[in-house]
Amino acid sequence: MFISKKKTALVLLTAASVMTIMSACGQDNKSSNTLSDAVPSDAPASTNANTTSPSTDPSTAPAAESVDELYAKAKEEGKLIVYSTSGRANDAAETFMKQYPGIKVEVSKVKSDEMMDKVTKEQDAGQFNPDVILTKEVSGAVEEEMVMTGRYIKYLPEDIAPMVDEPYRTQAEAYANYVEFRTLFYNKSTYDKAPVTNWWDLTTPEFKGKVYTADPLSSPAFMDLFTTMVINSDDMAAAYKEKFGKDIVLNGTDNAGYEFIKELFDNGLIVLKGSDDVLDAIGKAKSDALGLAVSGDVSKNEEKGWTIAPIYDIKPKTSVPDSGYFFIANKAPHEAAAKLFIRWMMGEKDGAGEGLAPFNEVGSWVPRSDVKTKNDISFEELNLWLFDGDALYKTAPKVRDFWIKQK
Repeated sequence: MFISKKKTALVLLTAASVMTIMSACGQDNKSSNTLSDAVPSDAPASTNANTTSPSTDPSTAPAAESVDELYAKAKEEGKLIVYSTSGRANDAAETFMKQYPGIKVEVSKVKSDEMMDKVTKEQDAGQFNPDVILTKEVSGAVEEEMVMTGRYIKYLPEDIAPMVDEPYRTQAEAYANYVEFRTLFYNKSTYDKAPVTNWWDLTTPEFKGKVYTADPLSSPAFMDLFTTMVINSDDMAAAYKEKFGKDIVLNGTDNAGYEFIKELFDNGLIVLKGSDDVLDAIGKAKSDALGLAVSGDVSKNEEKGWTIAPIYDIKPKTSVPDSGYFFIANKAPHEAAAKLFIRWMMGEKDGAGEGLAPFNEVGSWVPRSDVKTKNDISFEELNLWLFDGDALYKTAPKVRDFWIKQK
């Protein structure tokens, strides 16, 4: 459900072909940068690398690095620098430093798009500061501008790889330790069940002036949802017909995805700054309004005093995945510590390590077959569109311009 449309052909490969791909670092050609691929040539990646999955030819595979070996090297390095979009990295860092004394972890919280700019400027100036990158996508730009250029490098320990769900094992740009998405929330004190089943329900008089969203202009992940609706306009048109019993008529828009955005605004869409603002508006008092927010925010109910619940099944699709990707930065100064910390955040080989705990929460899903979700629904059961990074990268600027004209 995540794989870019251009990558779906991988599913049709024979078993032998799959093993060949895995031995070539477990990725498609576009996202082939791993620690064993030094790109660009004038700025080689870290050495001492592992491939992302076992090679079919043991004689050519890099030697596996044990936790003890990595720890010995990491103690010599002494520290670790992490750039992260998520505060969960701080929680993992606290337990990591207790587990591995002698290694100081410094975490800087940076938004995904700002991180891209920061790392690019630093590396272009010959400053290789971070070791670990934990980031969300930015409408396909992370893969296009950072992974393909070798600034961010995929690292997936070979002993953990067999437990990793696809597409994060061989087909995605990197391993994602947690996956969320944007969806509608409602107030449980008002409704005893989800009040809508179709995105077009939001354009009806019943919900006029009663739909909130975080501003997609300041959050790429929110924009990715609306852009995905544009990309999958045939799905949106089919959902319209299912809702209203007739074919959609476009009112000066290019397709049903754009028409949905236009009709949302025409029906009084309220745009707030962020996800918490949306859930404050609908969840702190009895409210019949609905809000588009981050699935993982359901875990804040008690802390924030909300009475909100997410909707996990909306036609034609509920949402598009928003993944928290792990990378090692090119020329990481503390490579062994970086590898050790990524292992820690992944929960180690058995998936039971304490470093995984901050990521395995209600509203988030860990893409490991051996890790039990805290959600009532498995990720495979979610009704999500494909994450098509190529299409998002090309289409998001147009949707952004269209959105601005509606305000």
